[in-house]
Amino acid sequence: MDINISTNTKIDKIIESLPKEITAHMQRVGMLVDTLTGLLMQSDFCQKDCIRNEYTLYGKAASYHDIGKVWVPRKILTKSDKLTEKEAVQVYKHPEFAQIFFSQGFGDSITMSDPFIKLAFNSAVYHHEWWNGKGYPYQLASEAIPLIARITSICDAYDAMTNTRSYRKANTHFHACRELEANAGTQFDPLLVELFLDNQKQLSDRYTNHSASDLYSAV
Repeated sequence: MDINISTNTKIDKIIESLPKEITAHMQRVGMLVDTLTGLLMQSDFCQKDCIRNEYTLYGKAASYHDIGKVWVPRKILTKSDKLTEKEAVQVYKHPEFAQIFFSQGFGDSITMSDPFIKLAFNSAVYHHEWWNGKGYPYQLASEAIPLIARITSICDAYDAMTNTRSYRKANTHFHACRELEANAGTQFDPLLVELFLDNQKQLSDRYTNHSASDLYSAV
């Protein structure tokens, strides 16, 4: 894939080319990741193989998780009917498009530290990997999936389920939590799902009452 964007183009300008529905989704997911990560820092889990000083970057980094969709045709992203098999394949490639974006030097358009770039890369490239190894695009499993990607996966799924899309209406918070629980240990890291569900009120309160627009402010 050839990305016809100057490496000097700021990432916020690149993101502006996406439909507003997707950019809003990216911001909300970043906010959820930021909140869940804060809870993680207070838990016993974060004592295991964690770099604590990077945790504050997780929310901002995850707000770029769908950057690869910039190279999916807009008419596919905004289609109100069910996608064809060919169209679905294009959407499924967005983590690979993100990998190309970062590997070709476009990460230089994010004026932040190397640890931030690495986290943004991991979130964007690996957030559709499954805990049981049946995700995409690389079939990574369990802790081989970067932690930020495992967190992003849960928050991405929750937001997708609880918001109206061009092709379906929103589901309830209760429904989304039930789906997360049902897929813990297969699609999602079971310990992270447990943390999400144990703190769902706090997560839901921030999700519904606060804006995530400041997530891009330092980038």
